Amino acid sequence: MRSSTLPGKDRHRWLRLVGPAIAILLLSRLDVHEIAGAIAKVSYGPLLWSLALVVPLFAVKAWRWRLLLMDYGRRISLGEAFALYTISAGAGALTPGAVGDFWKSFSPSVAERSVGLWTSVLDRLYDIAFLVFRGVAVATGWIVSRERRIEALAALVAASAALWLARGPILGMLGRFVRAIPLDQRAENRHEMGATGATLVASAIAIVRFALLVRALDLPLGWTQVLVAFTLTSGVAALPLSVAGVGTRDLLLLGYLRGCGVPSAAAIALSSLCLLLILWNGAVAVCLWVAAPRARRQTQP
Repeated sequence: MRSSTLPGKDRHRWLRLVGPAIAILLLSRLDVHEIAGAIAKVSYGPLLWSLALVVPLFAVKAWRWRLLLMDYGRRISLGEAFALYTISAGAGALTPGAVGDFWKSFSPSVAERSVGLWTSVLDRLYDIAFLVFRGVAVATGWIVSRERRIEALAALVAASAALWLARGPILGMLGRFVRAIPLDQRAENRHEMGATGATLVASAIAIVRFALLVRALDLPLGWTQVLVAFTLTSGVAALPLSVAGVGTRDLLLLGYLRGCGVPSAAAIALSSLCLLLILWNGAVAVCLWVAAPRARRQTQP
């Protein structure tokens, strides 16, 4: 007798339809002509600059991943790291939960799959850690009392510093439970400060790219509102409820920007430009994939 419950894999596939379902619902309730009109009024200068910043963004992130590989005894050139990272990021942007981002882990250049997977996990954790930090910092803005808000920010900075100082023991404890972590190959002289600095620079570039989209649509948002909106879009992108944030990002931006006095059509137009950035990232990744030597495109069995 067939079970009435879906296997885990099938359930995950159904979850990916949540975002597209939300997008269809929103489009059925909004004026598509108004959305098209808002997009048609876009200023191409800021938009083109936002598209162009994909190069420094992935260059900085590739440099961070290269530093992480060096920490585990693997050395590859920055050019090769950039190509592998960009291709993986393009695949990750178009897959639920950005799982395609782990493609670079299986490149022969990395030599060992365990090192490739673990450095890719660490690379993702740097972004997630800063996203959580930024999200909590943004959340303190809703605290009415100025004194309480300062106290909350101070507590956040102190907790973050404590976790940073305790990163070694935490990683060692994690390694005792997860045997796949190649701690035995971890170098003594590591590049954690460099990787953290690269995360801050990459995050700043990503925020500027988003702010340029806001400027392209001439939306009446200040830097604080831009930061909040960017944090919301970044957080929802990590959820396996859609592909490329379709639907979920639209809903969050629509809800938040409506409170900022932005019309619904303009909010959806901004979300559409965010989708354009993701597709552009994917297009750059495809170009690098086609141009890459055959040996680089092969992955380990």
